[in-house]
Amino acid sequence: MDIIPVLDIYKQKVVTAVEGDRLSYKPIVSKLYSSTDPKEIISTIKRRYKPSIIYIADLDAIIDKQVNNKIINDILKTFPEISFWIDTGLNMLRLKKRFINYHPVFCSEKSVGFDIDKNDQKKSICSFDYKKRILGNVNLPKLLKYLPKKIILMDLEQVGSSKCANFRILKKYLRYLGKYDLYLAGGIKTILDLQKAKKLGAKGVLVSSILKYDVLPKLLIQKRKNQPIH
Repeated sequence: MDIIPVLDIYKQKVVTAVEGDRLSYKPIVSKLYSSTDPKEIISTIKRRYKPSIIYIADLDAIIDKQVNNKIINDILKTFPEISFWIDTGLNMLRLKKRFINYHPVFCSEKSVGFDIDKNDQKKSICSFDYKKRILGNVNLPKLLKYLPKKIILMDLEQVGSSKCANFRILKKYLRYLGKYDLYLAGGIKTILDLQKAKKLGAKGVLVSSILKYDVLPKLLIQKRKNQPIH
C-alpha cells in the first residue's frame, strides 16, 4: 500500500490543515520539521521515510488562483526520484520543461465538469472531494469510465481534525476496485487506520498529521514489493 505524505503550501510555507478550513491554516509546527520551507521539509521526509510519492496542495492556487509556479518547478527539478501529485485547483501550472515526475490532480471541488479529453489520463490523478457530500460536479462519480485510473477519496472535514477517517467513502467505491486504484485521504492518524484502509482494499492513503507528530515508524513509507503494514 502506498503511504503518501501531504504538504499544504500557502504563502511559500508549509501549513497545517484545520478541518478543510483553508483560511484557518497556520505554518506547520512539528518536532519532525525544523522549518516551514517546502524543500527543506521534503528533504526531511525523503531522508526519514524515502517515499516514492508526495502530494502537494497549492493553496495559493486553490484559494487565490496564484499558482506557485517557481516553487513547484524547483521542487520537481530538485527531487526527480519522487513523483509529485500536485493540486492547483484546476489552475494551470506553467512548467519549465516536461517533468516526468509531475502528476496533476483534478479535484471535484473546483470542477463544473472534468475536461477529460484534454488531459493525459495516464499522468492525471482524480480527487473526489467531500464535505458530507461530494463537492463540485455531483455527476463525476457517474463518469468513472472516463476518469484516470487513480482516484483520491478526500474527506475535507477529516483533514487536520480530531475526527476518525471516513471509511464509509472508501466502502462506497469498493465495487470499482477492479478497474481503479482508490486512495483514502483525511483523518488517517494511526497504524490501525492504515491497516483498516489496506484491509478494505485501498491502494494507498494520504497522510499529514501522522507525519507531523512523527508517530509513523521510520521507513514505513518506503515502497517495497509485498511490504506489509505492521
